Amino acid sequence: GDNERFPPITIELPSGQLIKLTGRIDRLDALKTGEGTYLRIVDYKSGNKAFKLSDIYYGLQVQLITYLDAVWENENNDFQKPVLPGGILYFRIDDPVIKSSNSKIEEEDIEKAIMKQLKMKGLLLADVKLVKEMDRQIEGDSLIIPARLNKGDVLGRSSVATGEQFIKLRGYVKKLLERIAQEIVDGSIMINPYKKKRVTSCQFCSYLAVCQFDRALKDDNYKILRDCKDEEVWEKITNEVFS
Repeated sequence: GDNERFPPITIELPSGQLIKLTGRIDRLDALKTGEGTYLRIVDYKSGNKAFKLSDIYYGLQVQLITYLDAVWENENNDFQKPVLPGGILYFRIDDPVIKSSNSKIEEEDIEKAIMKQLKMKGLLLADVKLVKEMDRQIEGDSLIIPARLNKGDVLGRSSVATGEQFIKLRGYVKKLLERIAQEIVDGSIMINPYKKKRVTSCQFCSYLAVCQFDRALKDDNYKILRDCKDEEVWEKITNEVFS
């Protein structure tokens, strides 16, 4: 924001109007290396927030990449250059209760069960060295981050993206934010709630009494969103960025 460590993200519309995006990053981690400074954004959540690439594509989950971009694009930041994406993660704030029928359960097993429930979700840079810096005790599946390390220091089933993919994701979300900003300026208040499996945007909406969306009415329909495979999302994002 203005007068903060990092300035707001400024979006210039075709009309010349400027939109400023401000916010507060819960946690920002930096790792200085010979290649530059890797940044990791961590956002604290009280609920069990899942991470899906398709939700970023649909504009439902742009917060993390926008926070990363706020620091990444800032030329006046005091990080060792170049600045590189390290990861974007959700951390659940909770105190899990572990239930077990085994009265002799070991303390170590309880600790692992707690860690499993608190494991962060998100997207990491596909870099083995970086993953091992985030979890220095990783063997197989990490208890901390969404990554798996197979024999020979090879990444297994993990939620990762290449540096090039992070750049594409950043470009796509920028275009998305520009489109949303333009709709706000244009005064677009079209009633167009989404439905994704059993979840709808009406569930926690404060304006239901205003829009009076009612599925029983002929013209009131949800915009149906489907989960896409990551490969499909990357293809769509690439096409959007370079269109």
